[in-house]
Amino acid sequence: MRFYAVCTEAIEHTHRALQQLEQRRQGSSRPSRALRVAQLYGHLQCRARDGAAVQLGLRDLAAAWHLQPRELRADLKDLQAIGWLHYSSGPAGLRIQLTEPAPVAAAASHLPETSAVEASNEAAQNLIDQFAACYNRQRPASWPAYSPRGSALAARLRRAIAHAGGPETFWPLLTQALAGMPEFWRTTYPQGRSGADCASVLFSADRHAAGLGVEFWHVFCWSGAPGIVAGGGVGADVGHAPGPQESDFRRACRLFAWGDHAWRGQGMEAFALPDSEKQRLTELLEAAGLGEHGQAARQFGQKTTA
Repeated sequence: MRFYAVCTEAIEHTHRALQQLEQRRQGSSRPSRALRVAQLYGHLQCRARDGAAVQLGLRDLAAAWHLQPRELRADLKDLQAIGWLHYSSGPAGLRIQLTEPAPVAAAASHLPETSAVEASNEAAQNLIDQFAACYNRQRPASWPAYSPRGSALAARLRRAIAHAGGPETFWPLLTQALAGMPEFWRTTYPQGRSGADCASVLFSADRHAAGLGVEFWHVFCWSGAPGIVAGGGVGADVGHAPGPQESDFRRACRLFAWGDHAWRGQGMEAFALPDSEKQRLTELLEAAGLGEHGQAARQFGQKTTA
């Protein structure tokens, strides 16, 4: 058995490349993660033959390395974002094409760069501490306390603050969200969860709204911010009415999710709609590139009988 070493220069090169991703970073921001990402890239280099693409079973590799598949997927996303590879999914797993690692900014001004990184890390930690204080002061009693370790939420916090229009608008919205969350999230979700789990939920969306934008994050949905879907989502009260600012598209996102090659209604409100309205709403989602084009008509179209 041969062990392939990853040289120190490669780890430093990877660390600098990951730093330059800033808010597009998929994985953690801890410096030690560069070792794992560099190791993954070196592993792929060993498997590549004469520049040919590598076929990779992500779950198999994650199991062999005693990692979670989501961790390796985050590593691949970051490697693709910095331009060191391109990958796509297929029946045989992931098809990965390596590219030559691009040069990263030189270390000529190492000390100033180090100072800037330290200042950035300090600002991120201050932001996390401010969030933790607000969370622990305003959280419902059913949610565990949050003791931050690192600054993993800092990038999402900055995006949320920017979307809100500034800190003076965001912090009151956070307080309203913690007070106005739906019953499912208040009572069922926190069972067996950590404070970090509950804190991160504020900066994510329900499954049917994943990827649609910051405005669908729970911190805005639950706060009833103007122009944001109020309430709704998994575990919401079945009799909950949409907010006055809710558009047809946002209503469609709240009521329908794509799964198992079909549109799935979310809650009693969706179930009670006539087929014509179900079709109209899901066609709005299809027009936005969600689901499979034409499925709304096939699934909810008027059926004629002889």
